[in-house]
Amino acid sequence: MLSSRKALAVLVAAALPMQAFAADASFQLDGHISTLGGGLELSVPFSDKFDARLGFNQFKFSTTQNSGGLNYKGDLKMSSVGLLADWRPWSGVTHLTAGAIFNGNKLAMSATTTPGFYNINGQPYYSNGGDTVNTNVEFNKVAPYLGFGWSGNPHKKGFSFTSDIGILFQGSPKATVTTTGPWGGANTTQLASDAQNQLNNDLKNFKIYPVVSLGIGYAF
Repeated sequence: MLSSRKALAVLVAAALPMQAFAADASFQLDGHISTLGGGLELSVPFSDKFDARLGFNQFKFSTTQNSGGLNYKGDLKMSSVGLLADWRPWSGVTHLTAGAIFNGNKLAMSATTTPGFYNINGQPYYSNGGDTVNTNVEFNKVAPYLGFGWSGNPHKKGFSFTSDIGILFQGSPKATVTTTGPWGGANTTQLASDAQNQLNNDLKNFKIYPVVSLGIGYAF
């Protein structure tokens, strides 16, 4: 009988560090919808106060932008990968977050003229109609991120809601412009340069991008 109790005690003692290791090795997977698109994210805890997250986001939608009297229409293709670190100052559901977003977002737009004058970057241009301006807009490939939110601790198994609110410092968007059509005999190389400068100026307010994310996670 005594030997059985000793054997049980040995098994319990051996199981305790294994359970601790299992808790340290747990992870959380969540699906979310955010202003960066929809995606998945993997969280790995390092302690009760710190964990790291790796995730991706994808989305596509149509958008418009008026610049220099031209009404641009196109598609924003959102694609990003985030590498983030959370600090839980009270070892609870509240976290402060810092990290980097690898930004593959791209905006492709075009504008087709109707007959009339267009004031592009302070310069007048006349079109008989049917001329086009085509642009591709890109962002800094790596953008710092700061934010906060609430989520279940990856140490604790089960479902939890996840949320994040933050700012992506993506820098001023950079436009590349080409034109087609005669544009009333204007210097189309200069026109493209003026349209590019006008667009870059109009888009500079997007260098800071707000991020709001909601999701559901499960810790294994």
